[in-house]
Amino acid sequence: MKNRREFLKIAGMSAVAAGLSKPLAARVLNPGTIVISTWNHGLPANAAAWNVLDAGGSALDAVEAGVKIPEADPGVTSVGYGGLPDRDGRVTLDACIMDHDGRCGAVACIE
Repeated sequence: MKNRREFLKIAGMSAVAAGLSKPLAARVLNPGTIVISTWNHGLPANAAAWNVLDAGGSALDAVEAGVKIPEADPGVTSVGYGGLPDRDGRVTLDACIMDHDGRCGAVACIE
């Protein structure tokens, strides 16, 4: 069974291999540290995450800083503030986050 880090490593490599490189943006800080987005609206999120990492912040803090960017943008219709309603006309929000020790928190189906 793969652990979370192995999964993310394989998923990142697979995305590159699949030819998603046009919208894909990645920058390597050191071997083992990568910030990646598969959609263009993730590029500002990457920049926010790198600001945290460059300042010596944790990966968890970088993820949190990054996701706040597209989630607060009303022009991004797939997540957060600009999220479109589902087929029943409801806007629902889900989120989860986990640190390197496996501590996590989540919310689901918040209307």
